[in-house]
Amino acid sequence: MRILHIGKYYPPYLGGMETVLRNLAEGLLDRNCEVTVLTAGDGPQEIIEEVVGPDTGRRGRLVRASVYGHLNSQPLTLTLPGLIRREAARLKPDLVHLHLPNPLAAASWLALGAVRSCELPPLAVWYHADITRQKVGRLLVQPIVKVCLGRAAGISVSSATLAANSPVLAPWKEKVGVIPFGIESVPWMDVEPSLDGPFLFVGRLVPYKGLEIFLEAMADLPGAEAVIVGEGPLLASLSALVEKLGMEGRIHFAGPMDAAQVAEHMAHARALVLPSVNASETFGLVQLEAMAAGVPVVASDLPTGVREVGEPGRTCLLVPPSDSGALSQALGGLMNDSGKAREMGAAGRLRFEERYTRALMMDRLLDWYDSLLTTDRKGTP
Repeated sequence: MRILHIGKYYPPYLGGMETVLRNLAEGLLDRNCEVTVLTAGDGPQEIIEEVVGPDTGRRGRLVRASVYGHLNSQPLTLTLPGLIRREAARLKPDLVHLHLPNPLAAASWLALGAVRSCELPPLAVWYHADITRQKVGRLLVQPIVKVCLGRAAGISVSSATLAANSPVLAPWKEKVGVIPFGIESVPWMDVEPSLDGPFLFVGRLVPYKGLEIFLEAMADLPGAEAVIVGEGPLLASLSALVEKLGMEGRIHFAGPMDAAQVAEHMAHARALVLPSVNASETFGLVQLEAMAAGVPVVASDLPTGVREVGEPGRTCLLVPPSDSGALSQALGGLMNDSGKAREMGAAGRLRFEERYTRALMMDRLLDWYDSLLTTDRKGTP
């Protein structure tokens, strides 16, 4: 099977969408598929690299498009329509898999569809999230996204909650398939958790991650420590809040880290904390990393896929979003009951193996691809 993926960015860029795209591309290569990935780069030069399946060494093509600036969080990849046409002609894909939100990519695909001489393969869409933060931008791009979704042969999402609750997906519920995210077990299952160290946060330092709530909760736990892994625009204000709350020496900003380094911190963490405050957090991929490492999770009970990942009370604790008191109580409970923390960590590792490995994700994805292609060959709408 030949698949052309169109994403926003690709690692080493950090983020959930980027991690998912890498896992999909590498996983497809290891299943003997031919793969090309087309994303934005970081400057005016187009860059061509390789993607390698870690198990088989099979190689695919990664094209990073020229970027001429940014509008909000959208990279201006003005050459994208031509690149899609070029790479589709080169690969002759059975399917094109477009990752949204990425309005310019959606518009590029629709523009190519309007060219009579351009024959396009069936379109699959992985819909990662609704646009929630940019209200004006959402109104401007929503018509483009809706047309793109309407023309897609199928739409995949990571959780039943997103499929059921997204107003954007509501008109096309019958063609939405749920494929939970999955990750490689390495390096996460290579560590042996001690659960006797600081609490751990891993992610971008941005408003929706709820780090202010986390710090307020930590202020009510004298002696407790936390490591915050990641970078972002809130670093200065969060550092100031730590000083204001008198927690210097207890809160450690560790900066960005690679997976192996994060896994080492996971090995000693009392729990992973995901204190996000709104639906911009649609899944929380880092939860899978913690579960694979045998570490309990304390997360916000958001009306998104976040609440589907773990099993409350068994692998995780869910607390109301933006409630520092409830978060502090949950963290304090794990500090005072190490036996419970070990039980939750072990149950989380088992749940990961049963539901969230990359192999399981690839099985589901390839079954879904086959169903789309079978329907397309039959000529069924």
